[in-house]
Amino acid sequence: MFSTIDPTRPLADDSGSFSEKLGEYTHLRHAAAILIRACRPAGPDAFTLTARWPAHVGPGPYDPRLMAQTIRQSGLLVAHAEYGVPTGHQTLLNSLNITAEPGFHAGEAADFEVDVAVTRTGRRAASLAMEFRIRRDGATVCLADAEFGWVSPAAYRRVRGRHSTVGWGEWSLPEPVAPELVDRAADDDVLLGACADSARHRWQLRNDVSNTVLFDHPVDHVPGLVLLEAAQQAACAAAGPAPVELTDIAINYARYVEFDEPCSIEARRLTTLLPNWYAVAVTGRQGGEVAFEARLRGLRPQA
Repeated sequence: MFSTIDPTRPLADDSGSFSEKLGEYTHLRHAAAILIRACRPAGPDAFTLTARWPAHVGPGPYDPRLMAQTIRQSGLLVAHAEYGVPTGHQTLLNSLNITAEPGFHAGEAADFEVDVAVTRTGRRAASLAMEFRIRRDGATVCLADAEFGWVSPAAYRRVRGRHSTVGWGEWSLPEPVAPELVDRAADDDVLLGACADSARHRWQLRNDVSNTVLFDHPVDHVPGLVLLEAAQQAACAAAGPAPVELTDIAINYARYVEFDEPCSIEARRLTTLLPNWYAVAVTGRQGGEVAFEARLRGLRPQA
């Protein structure tokens, strides 16, 4: 182990040192975006973390971005603090699978806490595979697994080439679809741009960096969790006008998505054998190549 933090020390102390470490480990600059509050060992290659979510006031039973961020932050903290992954390396999110318990609701109180059990599962030299179990009041509300990889700064510069820098926020921003179409609260939460193909479930990705929940700080490519959120919004839009509760999400990333090139998001509804279930495949393409593919499934409310 390479732990450099006291795993039982809470984030909300007065020293500031642990808070600063968590910002470094989670690669976040806005303190309000850091959800992790504590971490402690739970056995060989196993850890238990505590995360605190802000009050939920938007549409839907909970904010799916917080679920995804909880998984991301937990994985990064364990990788850096416990397995010695250098914080200066670039993170790759190769794949992510999430299954949420139907009917899960987040509270409106600002002290809504969940526990996260993290177990390392993979043994590849260049990546870490982990499983996550998120619990609320002892009950499991989400199961997930992810594979993280890392690239050294020198190798990353070679891979990215001319794309290693970008004029932050200088790209064109298409008009958003209506927020209610994608089950979001405001225009700056919307990642789907309205276009002529919207009726055919095809949109252009829009990256509004004024939304610091999605874009915490300048980076040189569209973050993986932003693409996950775009896939969820596309699934909601393709389901309309009937609501759907998404419970199962699987996404695989094939290449970086650039900010200064159009990226199309297309949703294709899939056949399901079970009543009241809804399924969709979402594909992101840029420059004629597949950038990511996702499959999402959920429940339609019974009449």
